[in-house]
This record gives sequence, C-alpha cells and structure tokens, in this order.
Amino acid sequence: MKLRRSMAVAAILAVGIASAACSSDTESLSESSSTVGADSASEGNWPRTITDETGSVTIDKKPERIVSTSVTLTGSLLALDAPIIGTGTQAPSSVTDKDGRFSQWADVADEKGVETLYQGAPNVERITAAEPDLIFVSAGGADTAREQVDILKQIAPVVLLRYDDKSWQDLSIQIAGIIGAEEQAQEIISEFDTRIDEAKTELGDKISAANPVNVLTYNSPEDSRIFTPVSAQGMLLTRLGFSLAELPTVITDADAGDFAGRKDVYPATQENLPLALPGNTTMIVSATEPDAERFVADPLLRDTPSVQQDQVFALGEESFRLDYYSAKLLVDNIVEELDNQ
Repeated sequence: MKLRRSMAVAAILAVGIASAACSSDTESLSESSSTVGADSASEGNWPRTITDETGSVTIDKKPERIVSTSVTLTGSLLALDAPIIGTGTQAPSSVTDKDGRFSQWADVADEKGVETLYQGAPNVERITAAEPDLIFVSAGGADTAREQVDILKQIAPVVLLRYDDKSWQDLSIQIAGIIGAEEQAQEIISEFDTRIDEAKTELGDKISAANPVNVLTYNSPEDSRIFTPVSAQGMLLTRLGFSLAELPTVITDADAGDFAGRKDVYPATQENLPLALPGNTTMIVSATEPDAERFVADPLLRDTPSVQQDQVFALGEESFRLDYYSAKLLVDNIVEELDNQ
C-alpha cells in the first residue's frame, strides 16, 4: 500500500500538478482533479508557468518571500518549509491564538518568523510593504481574497488555489509543485502514511465496531454541517478504515443555501438534524468534550443510534481546517477517544 502511494506521489510530482486524474482508490493522493498546474516538477527547474482560474502566471525563480492571504493555506506552506514571510489571519477564536493564527501551527510560525500582516480583510498596504515575490490566495472559503487578486497582481505574481475540494496531501503536492518543495511534500506525506498505519493497528476491531460514522459540526440551534466522504475529514477517516453513514435525500436534496454546489458538506437544520445522523458513532468536528456532552443532552437527538449507544465524541478544536499539523492531531484524537470507549 505504501509503495503504491509513494509511486503516486512521484508520478504527480514528475508531471506537475496539471489535471490530476480521478481515482476510485480512496487511498490515492489524486482523488480530485487539480485546478493549478506547474510546467515542471524538478525542484531546480525555473521558470515555472502556473495555470489557475485567473489565467497563466510565470514564476521566474524559486520564491524567497511568500505571502499567504489565506490562514488555511499558511499551514500547508509552513509544513513544506516554504519561505513564507507573512500571512493574513482571522479573528481570534477557540481554534486560534491571540493573533488569529491556527493553534496547530502558531508555534511553527513563530519559529520561522512569519509576520501576521492583518486580521480579516486583506490589507494591501501591509502586503505591499512585505515585498513578497509570490502571493497565495484561496479561491473560496471565509479566508478568500479572490476579489483583491487584480490588485495583488500589481505587487507580485498571484496563485489562486482551492482547498475545499481535496485532501491536505493533494493540496501540499499542488503547492510543492509551484514553489519547488517536492522532496518536502514526499517527506511529510510518507511520515503521515506511517502514522495512519500505526493508528489502524492500534485501533484494530474498534474501527469496524464504530462504523458507520456521522461527522459534523454541531451548531444547533443554528444549521449544523454534515461532512461527506469527499471532505478532507471524510477522506482521512476513510483511509483509517471508517465508513461514513449514507445521508438521506431529505438532507442531500434540501436547499443548501450558501453551500449549494458543494459535495464536501451539507447543511442540516435543527429540525432535520436527527435524520442526518443514522450512523452508529458520531464524531464532532471543531469540538471539545463539553460540545459532545451538549450533543448527547440535546433532546432532539436522544433517539439517534450514536446517542443510544453512547458513541459520541469530539475530534478537537483543530479538526476543522486540516493541514499536515492538524491532520496528525486528528488521528491522535481519534485513537485516544476510541481507546476510551
């Protein structure tokens, strides 16, 4: 299994990141097609031409001063040991430090001297002052600066990436092909593969006993979000051997509002939430033990299989935006929670 995955990584890196083919193998790194391609994957081969939703971008030499306008993409850049000098962040919350940086990599950013340029909306003046030679922008999500791309292009080349339609491994490979960090991408993915194998051995029969599983962010009385097998969390759980419970059409065919067109998550109203939880086990994303207790105490959910079987647990506050750092924490949390069941 590891050999096949290593060959898959090498193949993707050898041809760049242009239109990766879909695979039915859930353990393949190329489960979704790429939207960004590099004309060469050799770490020392420059210039490189990147094709994204805005057109073609030529990067003349290996970047030395990268700015990320996406707090989500920043984690992947740090894991690749990219020369990132500044990042945008979000408002401080339970999943961040005081500067709005995700907790799972805030210490790494400190070690590398990454400056927090702004919180929330992009600050073009601060980005300009950082003198970047490459800027990363997310194509969607709450941290997107897509509307500012034309302005940012006047500062430095801009690459627009999606992160909501792929695993953190696929995203890491994309970024590596752009910045010349292919060896680092192979290293962190191989390390994670080893941890996955260890976790599967540690969990043993507990995986099949837990299946099928529900995965969600529990937001009641507001709409909750139900994660599917193609979400980053779903793909990770599938690799561990879990199967996600099939959602009824009352959930998948409902008006998705802002989530219309997405396949990684479906919103579920408070009224319909019990119908969205047919699995034997419920795993709550971006949550701690008090959130799991609140879920179990919810009178609307008392008849769901996971509550009846006392199979509800939190995946940790870092489990919402997956990157190399948070994915490792998520695996550790799953192992610890199931060991305690």
